[in-house]
Amino acid sequence: EGSAEAVFDTLSYSAGPLPEQQLADEKLKAPVWVCFGEKDPWTPPKRVLALERFASVERVIPLSQVGHCPMDESPGVVNPIIVDFVKKVSA
Repeated sequence: EGSAEAVFDTLSYSAGPLPEQQLADEKLKAPVWVCFGEKDPWTPPKRVLALERFASVERVIPLSQVGHCPMDESPGVVNPIIVDFVKKVSA
């Protein structure tokens, strides 16, 4: 237990700031939608769902039967979400 969180932390730190650090930035005024694959072995769902606590996060969208790369694994599910987001922020 906890191994996925440890790997996620390790990978996140080596790749730059954590999502939590970016979303906590008061300069971030843009709306944010987060999609994630519920079958992702590297990203703990509880951690992603917890992003809802940030003011800029409007939606956290779990994608069932999808893994680490939703945009590659299930573009038919992800692309309409992106289109809806763009329409909303463009209105």
